[in-house]
Amino acid sequence: MFEFIIFIYGAIIGSFLNVLIYRLPLGLSIIKPIRSYCPSCGYQIKWYENIPLLSYLFLKGSCSKCSNKIGFSYFCVELISGLLALLVYVKIGINYDFF
Repeated sequence: MFEFIIFIYGAIIGSFLNVLIYRLPLGLSIIKPIRSYCPSCGYQIKWYENIPLLSYLFLKGSCSKCSNKIGFSYFCVELISGLLALLVYVKIGINYDFF
């Protein structure tokens, strides 16, 4: 059970990494707007449409408003971040170095 929590923690970090990966190269703020939005139509994504990994699967990789595809890389970054967090936990456990 704790391993699942660690995986989810990593996926949440991956979700924030996606914000950085998208916004920083474009010179956009990572603070405003606070909520994520569709890169195609600008629709502000609802909280329940922004759950790491699950939302991508439920929405079939598309915006719920305009139906434009959202890149598979978003899913991959979240998945890899979750798996890396789990791997680090398995290797070193929870300690200062983990964080």
